[in-house]
Amino acid sequence: MKQGSGAATRAYRSVHAGSSILDIVISIYDAAIIDLLKAIDARGTGRLDMELAAVNQASHRMLGLRNALDTKIEGDLIGHLARFYLTASFQILAIPRRKEPMLAAERLVRQLRQMREAWRDVVARAANSAQVPLPGNSERAPKDWNVVL
Repeated sequence: MKQGSGAATRAYRSVHAGSSILDIVISIYDAAIIDLLKAIDARGTGRLDMELAAVNQASHRMLGLRNALDTKIEGDLIGHLARFYLTASFQILAIPRRKEPMLAAERLVRQLRQMREAWRDVVARAANSAQVPLPGNSERAPKDWNVVL
């Protein structure tokens, strides 16, 4: 994990002490999905203040993932993830301004769930294999993989 990557990342690290980096990534996706579901509910009940707060929180989570990427790792994966997180953050922030904000939020929830499932698959493969072909820091123990955070 890249050092000094922000207060949000440090908070997740302290809450998830002993968890693997990939488990933390999945937890951040879960939190962003919950934020978007809160935004949908708030919009449905006319609580625009709560919608904006939830949207901002989800966007910050995506930016936190992007800012925590280890850019020293070579290859296309980091660049693709950085673009995904930045694009997701912008799309999340645009939800309240969309013509159909609830549909936009639901679409983003689906996308984040797909990415979350992809990371869960990585975790499952890592658990079933002593050697997983992931970019990372080989000097760390297998439970502390330095993939993207």
